[in-house]
Order: sequence, then C-alpha cells, then structure tokens
Amino acid sequence: MTMKLLGLAITFAFVCQVNGMTMDEAIADANENSMAFDLVASESSGTVRLEHDILMPLEEYLRQQREREEELNGKRKKRKAIRSSIYRWTNNVVPYEIEAGVFSASDLNEINAAINNWNSQTCLVLRPRNGEADYVRIQQGSGGCSSFVGRIGGQQSLNLANGCRYRRIVEHEIGHAIGFWHEQSRADRDGFVTIITGNIISGLAYNFDKKAVSEVNNYGVAYDYRSVMHYGPTAFSTNGQPTIRTVDPAFQNIIGNAPVLSFRDIKLANLMYTCSATCPALQCPGEGYVGKDCGCKCPSGDPNNPVQNCASIPQTTTTTQSTTTGSTASTTTGSTVTTTTGSTVTTTTGSTVSTTTTSPSSTTVGTCNNRHRYCGFWARFGFCTRSRFMRLYCRQSCNLCDAENRCEDYGNHCSYLRRRGLCTSRWARRYMRANCAATCQFCQAGELLGVNAQSKASKFGFASLFLVLPMFVLSRLQM
Repeated sequence: MTMKLLGLAITFAFVCQVNGMTMDEAIADANENSMAFDLVASESSGTVRLEHDILMPLEEYLRQQREREEELNGKRKKRKAIRSSIYRWTNNVVPYEIEAGVFSASDLNEINAAINNWNSQTCLVLRPRNGEADYVRIQQGSGGCSSFVGRIGGQQSLNLANGCRYRRIVEHEIGHAIGFWHEQSRADRDGFVTIITGNIISGLAYNFDKKAVSEVNNYGVAYDYRSVMHYGPTAFSTNGQPTIRTVDPAFQNIIGNAPVLSFRDIKLANLMYTCSATCPALQCPGEGYVGKDCGCKCPSGDPNNPVQNCASIPQTTTTTQSTTTGSTASTTTGSTVTTTTGSTVTTTTGSTVSTTTTSPSSTTVGTCNNRHRYCGFWARFGFCTRSRFMRLYCRQSCNLCDAENRCEDYGNHCSYLRRRGLCTSRWARRYMRANCAATCQFCQAGELLGVNAQSKASKFGFASLFLVLPMFVLSRLQM
C-alpha cells in the first residue's frame, strides 16, 4: 500500500510538472536519450528529426530542401498547395495500434481522451487497425515524443515516452500524424511572431525555418496563438530568454500552453478533410465553419471547450444585370477569414520544408547550467564526448563552463564529409568551418583559439546551415 501511495504521489508530481510546462518544454523534457536531439533520428531507417518531434523520411526531407532552394533561386514556379493531398488519410480513416505492455491504465486514458477529442470534433475516424496496410503505431519508441506528418505509407510511428502521455501532448502528436505542422513555422508567421535568433542555441536555428508557400495550405484559417501545435516563448533557447516573441504582447504567455485542441485547430482539420462535403451550402457568422453535422460551429471563448453551435446567416441571392452579353459574373468570394485574436491555427499539408526569413546569428551563451533533467545521468555514461546535445544543454555536467575555445570538430561525421569534398565546397565551406575545423584543417587540431578566432567561427557559424543540411544528413546516414 505504501509503495502504491508513493507511486501515485510521484505520478501526481510529474503530472503537475508537465502541466506547468509549455508544449515544447514538455516534449524536450520527455527525451530520455541525449542523442534524440541530433538531426538524424535513425540511421537504419533513414529518418531525420526536426523541431524536437517531427519525424521525416530522408528522401522527403531532401526533396523539400531541393524544391525550396529552387523556389528561392527563382527556378521553380510557385504552385497551389495540391501536393498535400497525397499525405491525407484515405476516406478520413486513421487506423492505429497501441504497443502492448508499455502503457498504464492512466496512460491509456490520456491517449483515448486525445483520440476521442479528434474523433468527436472532426470527421476523422481514428480507430483500431483491422489489417490496413497504412497505419499509426502508438508506441514508447526510442525516447521522447515524435510523429511523422501526414500519412507516409505503411507503419508509421507515433512515439510517446513517459513524459508524453498526457492528453494535450498526444493531441499535438496526432495533429502531426493527420498532417499538421507547428504553428510557428507557418509561412505568414512574421505578422504574428518574431523569431529572436540571438537567443537560439547555435546551430539549431533551422528548427525555426518557415514552410514554403508553395507547399503549405492553411485553408484560409488565420494564424492563432492558442493552437495546440504552437511552441512556447523559449523553445531552443540558449539562455532562457525568449526565442519567440508574439507581435501582440497579450499572447506572449499564451503560446505553447493550449490545454486542448483550439477552435482553429478543429476548424482546420474539418476543412482539410472536407467534413462538410455532403452538407448544404451555409454561411456561418464570423470565422465559423460548417461541421460534420452540417451545422455552423463558432468560437466559444472557452479554451477548454472552444467550439459552440451557432446559427447560420440567411443567404440572399441578388441578380445584377450586365451590359455585356453572354454571362454574369459573381463577386462572391470563396471564403472569408477574420484575424480575431485568441483562437488557433495549425499548419497543415503533406509536405514542405521551411526557409526561415530571419537569418541565424551567433548566440551568446548565458549562465552555465544544465538545461535537461537527465544531464548528470547521461554524463556518467560518456555522452559528453559523443553528443552535440550534451555540449549545448549539459555544459555544467560535462565540465564545459570554463572550457577553452580550441580547434576541434563538432560531430562524428567530419571525416566522411571531407572525403566527399565538402571542406573545399563553396556552398558548404562556412558550415564545415564551424563544425569540422580540425578535420578540414582550417586550424590546427587542439590549437587554442583566441577571441578573434572564436568570433570568426561564430561569424561563419550557421548562416548557411540550411544549404548544407541535406548533404549533412546524407553523410550521416551513409557513414
């Protein structure tokens, strides 16, 4: 009995801790493996990880990088976001299976609550798998919370480590699985948030890339600070200071704290999966939409229960005569979106990769301390010399607070990259100077670098990281 009470007390304390975190903090804190913060999530499966929890096949990542660069260079015409449809779940059905023997009764209650909310608020049908070839496997995984975006074909994992098994986090990961990206990566985000690159951990600014306009379809749903897909103010912060600042200051402490799906999360899913396809045409007030029951749905103002029924607006038909012969033109617009603050939005689509509008800059390291609860544990197992994450998040446990700036490599991939010619590559040289200085002989291995050398490295830093990432990923996977 005593042990049961102790277990309940520990569980309750952890729930309180998680509920007090922003979405990104909870996801980052749930990582039980220091290597989980590396760009390469799995060499054997060819999977990369972006923005803490987004999994992506290497081929798709490389395709998106290539298309984005072509678009930026004017070699590719912008096109309507039709590609996303190939990542939709057929007939709106999302089959899933849950790994046996790893989730407690409490965990399953949270998972089922998240599934039920998606099912009740949209026309999506998340149901246990019955032999379907394409399905989501909800599992413990290799640590942390993560999911692929949209349907990728075959079995796709949705990973829920111990710190992820709470309704809002599960709703977030299911959001990815049905096709949602993070809210702060929307192509139009600059009108709503400012990314403060100076506070981002050096080398991780690519996690704030914006999605390419040609790849994303937001279905006319306005940006919203309350989305369950939005990260909090200090995501990937090197010093505890904000990396995301809301244009409207009233929402600075709102982002990342959504308790459940927001109105616009729900609206977006309904539009994305055409939930009102068989309904008569209705005009709903404000930013209301037609739900799967063919009635108008409007914001309730309650973040815990964000949708309420509302009456449709009677439609009047007017006929205008024109002096031109043949036909008359309608001035009706397809959809109208309000920019009311408060509700939420999510990024959706099948594929896209971001091109951040704010250039990464060198960062200033703040107080030397550990920024993850497992730092001491990982350090004892030797990860300080094996993981970039440890150098960034666990400086205290790795005794790096007073470390001298010496010429060294910043990863295990440098020899391979050198063999592939990246040390002398014009477009990769800046990345290699910052990460593989010793291997590329930009300086003498072990050489003590002065302030000028340090600032020079920072200058070259990661300004062109987004140009070399595809090659970097490929190199890691082929080593």
